[in-house]
Order: sequence, then structure tokens, then C-alpha cells
Amino acid sequence: MNDILLGKIDFEKDNAELVNLISGQFKLDIDGDLGISHWRKVLEIGNYLAEETKADIKVVNLFAYLHDAKKENDAYDPEHGRNAGVFVKELFAKNILSLSTEQLDKLVFACQYHADGIVESNDITIQTCWDADRLDLWRVGVMPDKKFLNTDFAKQDGVIARWK
Repeated sequence: MNDILLGKIDFEKDNAELVNLISGQFKLDIDGDLGISHWRKVLEIGNYLAEETKADIKVVNLFAYLHDAKKENDAYDPEHGRNAGVFVKELFAKNILSLSTEQLDKLVFACQYHADGIVESNDITIQTCWDADRLDLWRVGVMPDKKFLNTDFAKQDGVIARWK
């Protein structure tokens, strides 16, 4: 079993209460395009990218499970990112997320703006989060567009094709 797969399994095992809390409040089909399989894939891609980018893996892993947690429908939902950011702050305030202030700020920003393609960040952790999500567009039959990827590593043809 490879290290990335082990990381995925370990994350859910080590964060079972959090994963259950996120899943329990999720309004869409947990087995749908934006549910648990997508979160797991974003985690896997994020771990792969972070090996190269040296992003904060704790933020990347939490992003994977939280960025779409507040999606209200399968169609266009422009507020889901901002709502996810609010959710992250609520979880932090309840001591459910153990993060530094810097990690919290990065996670909130990454969640809030992950679906807003025009927003940019110079932070490698935020960039890695966004790239991990966008590289999973294959799940809905969309090839990720390099112009919406942030890290040089994610923009490589071989990295894009790896997740098809």
C-alpha cells in the first residue's frame, strides 16, 4: 500500500469524529460527485502535490474534507466556499480543529475562495489546496485547465493526466 493511500486511511481514522461531524451535516448525497469520494481524492492529490510543494499538510488535509462541506446543491452554489470558511471558524472556536492562527487563516481563505477562479494567492499551501481540488475535475468529465492551476508542479501535463 502506498504512502498516499495510507495517509488517506490514517486521516479518516485519526479524525473520525471530525469526518463524522462533516458528513453528518452535509446536505448532498455523501456518495455523490461532491461527497466523500471527492474529499478523499482531494486529500490524495493534495498529499501528492505537497510532497513537491512542501505545503502545510495539515491545512491541505483539512481543506480536502471541509472545502465543499457546505455545498447546498449539485448545481451552481456561489456561497458554498464562504460558508465553508465560516464552518471552519466555528469548528475552531469549539476546539474541534487544533490549528495555529496562521494555519486557521490559510484554511479559511482556501475554503472561502476555492471556487472563485479569479482569486489568487502567493501562499504555497493555499495554492496546493486549490490545485488538489481542481485536479479532481476529471470526476465530472472536465480536464483541468492549466490557467486555473497555481503551482508549477500541478501545471505539468503528467501531473494533470495522472488524476484522470
